[in-house]
Amino acid sequence: MLARGLAYWESKRGGRRMPARRDIDPAEMLDFLPNVMLVDVVREPLDFRYRLIGTAIVAHMRHDYTGQRFSALPHQGQDSKVWATAARILEEKRPIFGEISCVGIDRRVRDYRDLYMPLSEDDAAVNMILGLVDFEIG
Repeated sequence: MLARGLAYWESKRGGRRMPARRDIDPAEMLDFLPNVMLVDVVREPLDFRYRLIGTAIVAHMRHDYTGQRFSALPHQGQDSKVWATAARILEEKRPIFGEISCVGIDRRVRDYRDLYMPLSEDDAAVNMILGLVDFEIG
């Protein structure tokens, strides 16, 4: 799923460094849409806000954090891996893969892999992050 998501992001880039949100069409991602999240970049002070969290992610987390800022969530503040990954995307302006073992409250989930991809309205500053999460059930 992550490889398909990255190929989709690449296809929307064209000759640019990053696609814009307007280039992303949910109808073209139906097979992995439940595993998608969109994160807004908030500036001054820097923060990140969940704009959309797919149904598969919500089901595994057992909570919908849509609309909440990372800074308001104890496990996602400035000292967290999630925050560090988002901040890296702002600096590097490229997709970042990750993997975390045995997280969350769903004991059936052994691992999850994720992919975070930058979106930009001006191809210079990242203003949104498109994420995909793939859960390994076992």
